[in-house]
Amino acid sequence: MMTSSNQFLEDQKVFIDQDLWYIPNFLTIDELNCLKKYCDEPTGWYLTSRSTSIRNKFVGIKVELHPEGTICPMRGIDLSLSAKFPSEENERYKEPLFWEQGGALHRMAQVLPKDLNKDITLQSFWPLDDSDHSGAYQWHWENKIEQESDMDFKMTGAWSLYLNDNFEGGNLEFQNKSYKIKPKAGMLVNIPMTEEFIHRVTPVTSGIRHTMYGVCYSDLFSRPISSGETC
Repeated sequence: MMTSSNQFLEDQKVFIDQDLWYIPNFLTIDELNCLKKYCDEPTGWYLTSRSTSIRNKFVGIKVELHPEGTICPMRGIDLSLSAKFPSEENERYKEPLFWEQGGALHRMAQVLPKDLNKDITLQSFWPLDDSDHSGAYQWHWENKIEQESDMDFKMTGAWSLYLNDNFEGGNLEFQNKSYKIKPKAGMLVNIPMTEEFIHRVTPVTSGIRHTMYGVCYSDLFSRPISSGETC
């Protein structure tokens, strides 16, 4: 049975094409301001294996920084302000604005495909180096990852939650569609899982594009767990 809060959120969905939809102003001003402090803090980011122009940050986990002057031997990148990948023993702090009943994670679980994986991070896009077109800058769709793996991820959904819009570029575009989605602060977007909706992020040309990105699984216990090698 759908509750009044569920129905309110469902009524906010703007459908673009099949299961491609967005909810404008999904985040409250307080939630955006809470996340802004993480976006603005220059330390604690970690470099992903996907792109030198994309960095992630753990929210609500105590992390250590690489020692000053640390250079990644594989890629020659300065890691001195980057986070070390946390161990299972790292203490988690749950921001009440997100974890409490009615908070952002609770609302997201109501509208996104079942079930929302709540172990999520900030994912931010710096201006793209012309030599680096990897990761989300390449055409992809999430179910392809599942099909090419020996694991059964049971992935049911993928989403992006935009935290700012004071940057140039960084639109969400689709290979087989004529439309693009221009990020607006507070917007939640549900991205269909099928090959029809192959997509990528267009290059960020100035500023930094801050998002939260995540996926949903039909069985959270069978989901793949990232490590320092695969993140």
